[in-house]
Amino acid sequence: MKHAKKAAVSMLAAALLLSGCSNSSAPEPPLDYALGEDSLPSLSSLVTLDSSFQFQESASEDEPDSVTYVYSQLSNGGETAEQYTKALEEDYNCTVSTGDTNLTAPDFSAASGQALVFQSPDGSDECFRLTVQWEETSCSVTPSLVPKDEIPQTADEAENSVTVEEAVAHMEGLSPAYLGLSGSSMAQYTIIPQDGLVRLDDQECLCVNVYLADTHQFQKSYLLTLPALQVYALDRITGQATPLGAP
Repeated sequence: MKHAKKAAVSMLAAALLLSGCSNSSAPEPPLDYALGEDSLPSLSSLVTLDSSFQFQESASEDEPDSVTYVYSQLSNGGETAEQYTKALEEDYNCTVSTGDTNLTAPDFSAASGQALVFQSPDGSDECFRLTVQWEETSCSVTPSLVPKDEIPQTADEAENSVTVEEAVAHMEGLSPAYLGLSGSSMAQYTIIPQDGLVRLDDQECLCVNVYLADTHQFQKSYLLTLPALQVYALDRITGQATPLGAP
């Protein structure tokens, strides 16, 4: 009888030991989500979760090179997603939307849903995106890199936006005389826009350089205000910009 009790105690100790090993091998939630040089704080770093929450990682179905981080056994998945995305928006200069063309706020009161979080690009052609999905008691986050033009715009921004191609076409439609150039047609010139935007009197402007098409010899530089496309002649030596008036 004593041997039986000892055997039972030994089996219980072994079970507890195995259980402890299993818990210790469970993945720990990361402090950040990172892809390449881009990263954002993780959900558990910015939101206080229930002590009983469970965490796991899985391969992303939509992003083959990424991982989906799943937080389950939450008291409210929608509220967790809302707290997390709000912190990213307010403290990390992120844009949050449902993924529509225009900027639309997610409805976190719904039993399930999705929010897309975009980290503003800094001169790169790509931006860092987090796909945040929630159910009643769970929330998942999938990081990915997407083209920066996927960042949604407000209705006003979409209406007032001007593409580089449209700005160049506007310059091509002006006369050389108006721009202070020789010749009778802009067809003899090549217009090359510079990367990025510059500011002139609190206005965003696109800078373009004009070259002779046949010799590639530099001629002049201009600033075009956005979205009005007011043209300024730019003196490269002094940095002075002079408005050209109505064409």
